Amino acid sequence: MEKKIAPATQPAPADTKPAEKFPLGKFFAWKGRDVSLSGLQVIVTSYLLLFCTDVLQLSPAFVGALLMISKFIQAVTQLFAGYIVDNTHTKLGKGRPWEFCIIGAWLCTILLFSCPPGWSTVVKSAWIVVMYFFIFSVFNSLLFAGETPYMLRAFPSRDQVIKVSSFGGIVTMLGAVIVSTSFPVAMGYLGTSDGGWRTLILIYGIPLMLIGVLRLIFVPEHQIELPGHEQDRVSVKDIWRMVKTNKYVWVYAGIMGMFNVIQGMNIAAQYFKYVVGDIRLQGIMGVLSIVMLPVMFVFPKLMKKLTVANLIQVAAVVSAVGYIILFFAGKNIPVLIFGNILISLLVLPLSYMGNVIIMSLATYNESLGLPRMEGSTNVAVGLVNSIFNGLGTGLMGVLLSVAGYVGAKAIQPASSLLMIRSIYALIPLAATLLIIVFAGIFSKLERKIPAIEAKLKQQAKQ
Repeated sequence: MEKKIAPATQPAPADTKPAEKFPLGKFFAWKGRDVSLSGLQVIVTSYLLLFCTDVLQLSPAFVGALLMISKFIQAVTQLFAGYIVDNTHTKLGKGRPWEFCIIGAWLCTILLFSCPPGWSTVVKSAWIVVMYFFIFSVFNSLLFAGETPYMLRAFPSRDQVIKVSSFGGIVTMLGAVIVSTSFPVAMGYLGTSDGGWRTLILIYGIPLMLIGVLRLIFVPEHQIELPGHEQDRVSVKDIWRMVKTNKYVWVYAGIMGMFNVIQGMNIAAQYFKYVVGDIRLQGIMGVLSIVMLPVMFVFPKLMKKLTVANLIQVAAVVSAVGYIILFFAGKNIPVLIFGNILISLLVLPLSYMGNVIIMSLATYNESLGLPRMEGSTNVAVGLVNSIFNGLGTGLMGVLLSVAGYVGAKAIQPASSLLMIRSIYALIPLAATLLIIVFAGIFSKLERKIPAIEAKLKQQAKQ
């Protein structure tokens, strides 16, 4: 007879033979979508502003405002996405059905960079907003909301989730490295016209889209029916109660919000094009992520001694030093390499250990008498992410315009170069310092989790 799982534990497959606990085939198929989506993120977040200003000849402030508004819309749609995923019960599962969205995300990305520069400003602006809306507000929101529920049903134990998040981060990072290294080099040769951009996006988009559907095809969810628990519908009232009572959701949102300010102000392409003088050299910085890969191998062992929040704190301190170095690096490639190695350390726990944190937040939800709501919890954080990412992008556009940046100019004025350097290093430095503070607060919850889990198990036996 199949053993029933108490509500406080994660869903588990019926067949839990030791030899099948962590199959590598399922692991690599699972990471296909992460590799695909990370490549999409690299391309859109790093090069869309440059494409809009230098190819479409739109002002940076105007583009920044458009993208900021789009991010705010995304914040709203993510709430609906979380509600939809938490109430999804199909033969494919809860999160798996929404993996089809990776196809839509890539098709819209290809269309986004296919905007002809000859169109009017109004039409170009509408095109950018609509494509950006579908990529992030619709498709990415549903993928994001379904990520954690899907993972917790595909890899049932906390130990497996940690291994998938840490070792899987290596695979994701390798994929991102390949894109971030090769794309600026290819752009240096192809991205000189609108036709060149279309060719460039197709070269990357089609194979990455095919890689992205591997998870959907090969990784099933293991649905265990738990009467009175697993099939309960999550109401809007439940989500609102979580927002009001689970303060740690907002602490984690603060961490990710500051990180997304940094991500939203991604000005590396402009830095290497105008400060360094050769955008192709930006590819060197992508290779640096490989230097940090060994750190991911020790994450599971570190997790036995440190909380995720503590790892974030340590990484943030190192990254803060890196941003100080970057501000003074100028054109010095060795110094830029060293600074980028240091700042890349923060990306690791924030990008790849989020599912472990969501597990803790979901457990705390349960201790408050709420459903676990992994999807809605993830999306509540994602809402803040979108808002702060949009603020970062909008602020970057405004600051560049104020500093006199004009995309049509081959050489930018000194004021623009100083602003590019500040956006590249000083603003991320301030955000990193706030991450250190928020991570310290969140570590209090992680220290409570073992006791909370024991209490929930005891209550389930009664």
